[in-house]
Amino acid sequence: YSADVAGASQIRAVQPDGQTARVGEWAHLVGVHDPTADTLTLYVNGVKAATVAQSNPFYAGGTVQVGALDIDGGQRIQYFPGTIDDVRTFDRVMAPAEVNQLFGQRPLVMGRWNFETVQDGTPATTPDLSATGTPMTLGGQARQGMGWVDLSGLELDGTAAYAATNSQPLDTSASFTVTAWAQAAAIPDSTASVVSAAGTHTSAFDLRFEPDAKDPAGPGRYTAAIRDKDASATGERSVSNSEFYDGRDWNHLALVYDGFTKEARLYVNGVLQESACADDDGNGDADESSCQDLIAWADNVLSFKATGTLQVGRARTNDTWGQYFPGVIDDVWAFQGALNDSQITELAGSFIDIPTDVPAGS
Repeated sequence: YSADVAGASQIRAVQPDGQTARVGEWAHLVGVHDPTADTLTLYVNGVKAATVAQSNPFYAGGTVQVGALDIDGGQRIQYFPGTIDDVRTFDRVMAPAEVNQLFGQRPLVMGRWNFETVQDGTPATTPDLSATGTPMTLGGQARQGMGWVDLSGLELDGTAAYAATNSQPLDTSASFTVTAWAQAAAIPDSTASVVSAAGTHTSAFDLRFEPDAKDPAGPGRYTAAIRDKDASATGERSVSNSEFYDGRDWNHLALVYDGFTKEARLYVNGVLQESACADDDGNGDADESSCQDLIAWADNVLSFKATGTLQVGRARTNDTWGQYFPGVIDDVWAFQGALNDSQITELAGSFIDIPTDVPAGS
């Protein structure tokens, strides 16, 4: 409103003519007031819909209303007939890219491959159970094997076998989640990729097994490497999780990238590991020199937009395919958006007849 008085005129940023709000469909709405530019901007589903001048805003000292409007000293009108969810307020201007990332946090299933069906051909393929319909092609000597979810999984020889989509189902520069079950045939003696998203030169993310250099026969750890640019030689941020007993057992892996907060999280068997070394003297160093912090999340992480394909069982680094996984991978999911803790826990605890929907969580 133009002023805090009865009968004040409205200042409105409105979707342009020809665009329709439809009954029964969710819409993500963001309103931004910029006191420097003196503007009011409306975003609908991550896209700027309208901007108008707002040069003299007043201070609103009353309460925040959700689903209704207070006017003229307390009269309540314009009750919303539907459902409203995830209301957030920010005490700053939000940039267009941030609005888009915020919209992208709403998870959507962009792909699911459970390898229950393999269609013979040259090459063989397995269907995508999601509405996106992006099949995977089996390469090398990849074939069906005994899986963990339902019956079958993808059996890989650790030498040249893999599976890959023919297009990239994810925007890896925005919020995304990938999950998979993995069982190594033997403890890998070198880095072995479970799921990755290929660029031209390297993978935007690489969810992989890493052996323990000091104890090659030990359990090792799962690691997610995330890279901010598609270059032959590039730096990476990584998060690791050793919250599992043995890589030769079935383990559920989930990488969550929150593009809005720039945070990466790696869950193993539904657990987000967090174990810090003791530092009783507060000098910033572990009291035991051999101790290593085990924190399975990191902030200030950036991921570039992968233009290549989603890969299962291998990754691309320094212009080369490698890191072939020796074992079986099953029930690979790709979500656009960041799943929360309870949604990851639900997937990690499900084994049969799982619907191809975003987990309800709690």
